[in-house]
Amino acid sequence: MKYLIENSGIPKNRQKPQSLTAGVDYDAFCLLNDVKEKIDQYVDVGGFNLYICSENTGNGKTSWAIKILLKYFDKIWAGNGFRVRGMFVHVPTLLSKLKNFDNPLLKSYRDNLSNADVIVWDDIAGVKLSDYDISQLLMIIDNRIIDDKTNIYTSNVTTQTGLTKAVGPRLASRIFNCSGIIELKGTDMRHGSITDFK
Repeated sequence: MKYLIENSGIPKNRQKPQSLTAGVDYDAFCLLNDVKEKIDQYVDVGGFNLYICSENTGNGKTSWAIKILLKYFDKIWAGNGFRVRGMFVHVPTLLSKLKNFDNPLLKSYRDNLSNADVIVWDDIAGVKLSDYDISQLLMIIDNRIIDDKTNIYTSNVTTQTGLTKAVGPRLASRIFNCSGIIELKGTDMRHGSITDFK
């Protein structure tokens, strides 16, 4: 379990599941909780993709994606050995890494992006992308979809039209049309309490 978490790219301060408080997003949280509890089954079937979006910030998109990834690790860690099974990828940071051609670790990182069972693509469409950025993301994500790998995206873009403007029509189509979409409506969840999800 320690190996899976340390090699996942999940930020240190997010490596333990955070409690989230549901308000107007209670139904969406119930759906996300169901995905979390069954994530190993979804991965085994193959081709499962999830798009968690909201126009608002601070309402749990990234936290839910990490919760799902950590639950997957919890379900499959026994007997895993030293194989990277899931990754958390902050997309703007990834795009910077992919331009560092001299980095000797880039090939193994790209291999992990291709082969990991689950990847969380955090903040997709969060920054303006160049044609090169779009082509790199398209190549990686398209191959993962073809290989029936699981992708979980978080974004502040809630429509296919908006996503198309941000990442181009080909990548937007693959992300939006190949994913279950859960939109959160709540504002910053760090205050108030109705129901806690752990």
